Amino acid sequence: MPKGSGRRPLPTAVKRARGNPGKRKPNDAEPSPAPGVPEMPAGLPLAAAEEWKRIVPELETLGVLTRVDRAALAAYCHAYARWFEAEQEVLALGIVVREPILIAGEPTEFCRYKKNPAVSISEGAMKLMKAFLVEFGMTPSSRSRIRVEKPNQTEDAMDQFLSNARAPADPAKRVN
Repeated sequence: MPKGSGRRPLPTAVKRARGNPGKRKPNDAEPSPAPGVPEMPAGLPLAAAEEWKRIVPELETLGVLTRVDRAALAAYCHAYARWFEAEQEVLALGIVVREPILIAGEPTEFCRYKKNPAVSISEGAMKLMKAFLVEFGMTPSSRSRIRVEKPNQTEDAMDQFLSNARAPADPAKRVN
């Protein structure tokens, strides 16, 4: 099979979060960049810059953002800006637009209706946005595939036991 075809491998962190149901050995040599907020690229369109400022804190809270994610995040924000602009055009012109019929290069009184090109642009941008959102775990279905382990109850009990063991022997001096 040619390289690049087939299903893309999941990052090891995602496999671990999902519980690795396939029981395949994780890639222990996978690079793991340090968490961090990438710098917003200069020259982003206004709508893209606003989306960057909105989504970066959310991704940081989820703990999925690193400085090396700058290009992917910028591409998502560009797709968002393109979608936003195309939707403004659809609102202004409608889903269907009139196109004059030309005869010998001259417009006639006849016209035909066709799909507004901004609709296709909007649809394409939405597909790109979804692909990037899935990569960052920002869609309901992509989040549903991630399992977060709850703290181990035995560790909590052990911590409590050890903290009580360090407490003074006199019950009157114990603070619980």
